[in-house]
Amino acid sequence: TCSEIILRQEVLKDGFHRDLLTKVKFGESIEDLQTCRLLIKQYIPTGLFVDPYELASLRERNITEAVMVSENFNIEAPNYLSKESEVLIYARQDSQCIDCFQAFLPVHYRYHRPHIKDGETFTVVHNPDLLMYCDQGKGYKSFWRVEE
Repeated sequence: TCSEIILRQEVLKDGFHRDLLTKVKFGESIEDLQTCRLLIKQYIPTGLFVDPYELASLRERNITEAVMVSENFNIEAPNYLSKESEVLIYARQDSQCIDCFQAFLPVHYRYHRPHIKDGETFTVVHNPDLLMYCDQGKGYKSFWRVEE
């Protein structure tokens, strides 16, 4: 078990094309994070989408390690005709923080129904699932599912 985990998500940029930055800081209960990999399972709400072709391009250029889990995914559908999707992202260790991982995911807003008033539309991004794998040497490997 982990004594303290701080999860922070931040949306960068303005407009329809944004970046979701996820930062995870672990407490002192994990001795050697250098042997660990953190997998983030991010749920994408209907108001947003992730472009699988963009993810493939980012993987090829070694910018991010992410893959779509959802099948039959329509990036052209408006929010009221779309379904929630899932993305798996390998977080990278933060070079400026020994106990930290971070991941970057480009997200795009979907079109919404027109409003009579100038009403704003809010899209809520829920906390992701965190899955950690650590190789402790001597043939021992640990897997953790980090829960809130």
